[in-house]
Amino acid sequence: MATIDQARAAKRSLRERIAQVDGVCGVGLAQRGDAHDWVLQVNVTTVGARKDVPPAVEGVPVRVHVVGAVQAL
Repeated sequence: MATIDQARAAKRSLRERIAQVDGVCGVGLAQRGDAHDWVLQVNVTTVGARKDVPPAVEGVPVRVHVVGAVQAL
């Protein structure tokens, strides 16, 4: 279980680690369970991009969602 503050700190590290990963289109925070349980969420365009995303950063779990191609409206 990770607090919002732990997740925010880990998000910075995660963004640096996956900055060069092709297919990543977003990094954010998501609540899991109760108000004191946070995870990092990475949105990717392809299933193949999942393999380059770590399962956890600084003790905070990482959840990966395949969202497909992202286009501006």
